[in-house]
Amino acid sequence: MKKINLIASILLLLFLHIAPSCTKGNPYGGLSLSISAPPENFMAGQTAEMTVSLSGTPEAGAPVTYKWMSLNPTVVSLEYSNDKAELKALKGGRAVIIVYIEECETVTARATVDVVYEGDGILRILAIGNSFSQDAVEQYLYELFMNDGQEVIIGNLYIGGCNLERHYANISGDKAAYEYRKVVKGQKTNTKNVSVSEALADEKWDYISLQQASGLSGKYETCSPYLPEILNYVRSRSRSDVKMIWHSTWAYASSSNHADFPKYGSDQMTMYNAISDVAKKIMDSPAYGIDILIPSGTAIQNGRTSSLGDTFNRDGYHLETTFGRYTAACTWYEAISGKNAADNSYAPSTVSEAKKRIAQNAAHNAVKSPYSVTDMSDF
Repeated sequence: MKKINLIASILLLLFLHIAPSCTKGNPYGGLSLSISAPPENFMAGQTAEMTVSLSGTPEAGAPVTYKWMSLNPTVVSLEYSNDKAELKALKGGRAVIIVYIEECETVTARATVDVVYEGDGILRILAIGNSFSQDAVEQYLYELFMNDGQEVIIGNLYIGGCNLERHYANISGDKAAYEYRKVVKGQKTNTKNVSVSEALADEKWDYISLQQASGLSGKYETCSPYLPEILNYVRSRSRSDVKMIWHSTWAYASSSNHADFPKYGSDQMTMYNAISDVAKKIMDSPAYGIDILIPSGTAIQNGRTSSLGDTFNRDGYHLETTFGRYTAACTWYEAISGKNAADNSYAPSTVSEAKKRIAQNAAHNAVKSPYSVTDMSDF
């Protein structure tokens, strides 16, 4: 019996992608493989057997040696002996099982195995983002959930200014390119040189968010072809019922000198409307199948109509660190929990009662009406 480790899996998968097809007329021409049905209701700690069947006969008595691998060995590990493999479920999630003929690598078969997730009551949220996800989830979101009695683990895969194209390139090359910021029991850690695959395997994430870089957030054409590929990758390595989030970010301050602001005529409402339009197209498209929209940009724009005005940014584009970040955190809290942020009593000590009310109601109105600005001039 032989074990396949993660490094071997990655190398072997790359090899399969570049291996030449078996030419016509060789001893293995016309052969095909099929795998037995994957186990149902497969739970962590259980084992199951899968077998492979060969259709056709190799010529001249040529040997047939089967090789097996799990593309997500942190979820399902395996040991194999030629045409049989013993699978072991390690934790909730999804793994793709591949078997191929060693003598002719392009004769392959695959099956998807789901391991049933058994919850522990902890909510797990991962953002694949940039500095705008840093503003939104790394401060205050944990406290909002805990104040509601909900234990939560929050992760943020951070590269400053990272756009969808770069996320896709990092995933394609399995690059350890991120800072992995994580909040557990209120304590934040930061691990450098982490890949998306490593972060996905680290927890049984309930929610995973994606977002575009701020300067491209109102340019729908920049989502393709990257967003569908990223979604497919993330879903294939996550628990089967993971909820995907689109984080719709905010327009720049009217006085911003950000290099990308001229793409929107250096006009805040033009940028906001473009961002909202992109969010609506993404949420309306069955090709993406996004489950939840977090309209942080609409929440910030709502807040700008209040007595606070255009003060939600600290540098023209990143959020102000107290009520600005708190507004985004309230939006995340309500969009995920389904509870009115205005009913949550938590606010950081740096946020006054008046600013707390503005932030909470800006978030609440955004979740109710994500594609339009609510006038909060009475606040």
